[in-house]
Amino acid sequence: MRSPWGRAFIALRENPLRALSLGVDTRRYILMAFAIGSALGGLAGVLYAPLVGLVEPPAFTLTLSLNLLMMVIVGGSGYFLGPFLGALVAVLLPEWLRGLENYYLIFYTMLVMGLLIYSPTGLIGIADRLLVNRRTRAASAARAAIGATIEGP
Repeated sequence: MRSPWGRAFIALRENPLRALSLGVDTRRYILMAFAIGSALGGLAGVLYAPLVGLVEPPAFTLTLSLNLLMMVIVGGSGYFLGPFLGALVAVLLPEWLRGLENYYLIFYTMLVMGLLIYSPTGLIGIADRLLVNRRTRAASAARAAIGATIEGP
């Protein structure tokens, strides 16, 4: 993320017009992003084909695609570990709620929607927000303590 490539990709994601005005070759980096994404998709196909023996379109349904997208969103799409945590939640939570008979999908959906309303940045975003608040409180307490020692009794 701190390399020139990472900074260019971040600038392109945040505001392509500003990235272009800062001198980032947006066409080149967009092409690179598609090439990297395609290479990773091809690698996934290379690893998946020997596993199942036959790759055909019915194996990749809309439900699977939406579930994969939900894993990324629930975990936190802007964070490295976000999709991993989202996959863990998307696999385990429905299994834990199966004891609710026919209503487990309703409760599962309500929990996911509540999470996305409370924290659009996902589960990692909640942890990140808590850490920032904790650091802010600690810094404020340290400043107050330093101010009290400077003023004296």
